[in-house]
Amino acid sequence: MVTRRSIMTAGFSLALGSVLGTGCLARTAHASEKMPEAPLIGFARWTDDEPFYLLYPGDKLEVSIPGAPELSRQTQVGPDGRITLSLIGQVMAAYKSIPQLQAEIARAYAGILRDPQITVYPGETAPMRVLVGGEVRNPGWVDMLGDMDALQATMAAGGFTHGAKTHQVMIIRRGRNGEAMRRIIDLQDPLKGKGQLVALRRFDIVYVPRTNIAEAGVFMEQWVNNLIPGGVLNYFTYRTFGN
Repeated sequence: MVTRRSIMTAGFSLALGSVLGTGCLARTAHASEKMPEAPLIGFARWTDDEPFYLLYPGDKLEVSIPGAPELSRQTQVGPDGRITLSLIGQVMAAYKSIPQLQAEIARAYAGILRDPQITVYPGETAPMRVLVGGEVRNPGWVDMLGDMDALQATMAAGGFTHGAKTHQVMIIRRGRNGEAMRRIIDLQDPLKGKGQLVALRRFDIVYVPRTNIAEAGVFMEQWVNNLIPGGVLNYFTYRTFGN
């Protein structure tokens, strides 16, 4: 029998695999944390540096073009990560900073306008939330009503299943340039009221494996050769978990 949870778990596995192809501020690192010498294939090395403000699906923007005001418009980042602008069509906006998107739009208009000057103003943002999947009882989006750490996110997703490997929980985050970063954390001690926690940022992914993380890493690496590039993670999670 195919259950809703099995569909959600399978969907999350595909979404997690997809982030490899597109490829929380820590309060302190846990002493027992096993940080890899090098990042897993498809992931950048983890850093706790504050990222530039990155755009995500659902964010609203105002694109201003003073030299051609008739082309200025308000738009929204779609579930596939793109915005649509007059004359140039779709432009990928997700995972980019405001300066990066301004430069991208300017390049697109360069063949139409002379020395286009583009200003992007951020407007209403998509809901503050994280995605929790794997061995939790209710995988899916979890709203961030304030500061939230990885343990709180898993509890908000119904808590761990019996087979969860709580000492090898994976966090995936977008870095400064939109690249995916991976970190492995141990949530066993925090469950006992000990150790340190990892605070999450908007659109982080928390994945609780059933097997040890080395086996999970091998599984995900096998996805690399069969991935569809682009905004698949956004599109799939949007369709699977809803908005």
